[in-house]
Amino acid sequence: MPRPRKSRLGPSLVTFAEELMRLVGVEVARRVAEATGAIGDELKALRGEVRRLRATERKAARGKPARGRGRPRSTKLCSARGCNEPHVARGLCKNHYQRLRYAERNRRR
Repeated sequence: MPRPRKSRLGPSLVTFAEELMRLVGVEVARRVAEATGAIGDELKALRGEVRRLRATERKAARGKPARGRGRPRSTKLCSARGCNEPHVARGLCKNHYQRLRYAERNRRR
């Protein structure tokens, strides 16, 4: 029986496979590092939000009102008949107040 011939392809395939695995490993490591960085940033933002919520909760427990932005909301309702919106100015909600301002402006002309 004749002896099998040695193939020159074997060592080349092994080298190719090793290089391919090395490149795949590098790419996986890069993507894992990116994802870890993004998760770290999100975790940092969440920790800040939790810190702010705890501070607000502590103030509420002490009886201090939480700091809000803008004008505090009123518990009064609009004085226009049939309107249940919160009052903004002169006893009226935003819509009825704007109507009143528009009417007053046109009366002056």
